[in-house]
Amino acid sequence: MLAVFSEPHYSRARVMTLKLGALTSIMDDIYDNYSTLEESRLLTDAIQRWEAQAVDQLPDYMKDYYLKLINNLEEMNDELAPEEKYRMLYLKEEIKILARFYFEESKWGVEGYVPTVEEHLRISMMTIAYPMLACASFVGMGDVATKEAFEWVTSYPTILKASSIIFRVVDDINSHELEQERGHTASTVECYMKQYGTDANEACKKLQVLVQDAWKDVNKECINPTAVPMPLLERVVNFSRSTEDLYKDIDSYTHSNTTMKDRITLLLVQPVPV
Repeated sequence: MLAVFSEPHYSRARVMTLKLGALTSIMDDIYDNYSTLEESRLLTDAIQRWEAQAVDQLPDYMKDYYLKLINNLEEMNDELAPEEKYRMLYLKEEIKILARFYFEESKWGVEGYVPTVEEHLRISMMTIAYPMLACASFVGMGDVATKEAFEWVTSYPTILKASSIIFRVVDDINSHELEQERGHTASTVECYMKQYGTDANEACKKLQVLVQDAWKDVNKECINPTAVPMPLLERVVNFSRSTEDLYKDIDSYTHSNTTMKDRITLLLVQPVPV
């Protein structure tokens, strides 16, 4: 998250987005690896209700997570000024949308369904959680994050679609083998292999073209006039930059004791010579 918000004056936004990113990572694991399809349905319904009483419909292992999700959003709301509190309405709606897409993806895994690449991206560009996290990144920012900015980011603009493609594809390229061992939903790599009859190496090469084209869209949106100020666009761009760093040679998000541990140590532990 320091790669997304390096500026000291965005400390509030950085902490908020980091907390939500951690909660989202747990949600992703629940849907992918721990819940049955019926349990996933129950969690999805509870998130749509968004009230503490909904915890009673969940299995015991989900209850603590669900309450923490609700409580953390309440804490975020408490940190906002009265004129900023409307922002939470946008964020909660994005979380609800994310849960619905997670459930759709879970059904693919249970059914063993391998969609086309295009069909996969329609769902997986949302389950990568960038649209929700981009919205979350605006919540703690200052006056630059206007209501118009939230309308813009929740309309899923071109730059956000491009960033979601970057994250989804580079993630899948570096993690698809491990995820298939776990019986995970087919990744874009498996979808490409089935759709076009290629091996994994060829699929990865072709999918890298999607990443390159997506970066062109990101650059174009930053060069041309847009509906929102540059400080907001920079959050979306920085998410994309951090993604490529996380997945450049290895899935260092999953294997965080490798390059990621070294980089965090260099940044926060070892002193910088002056």
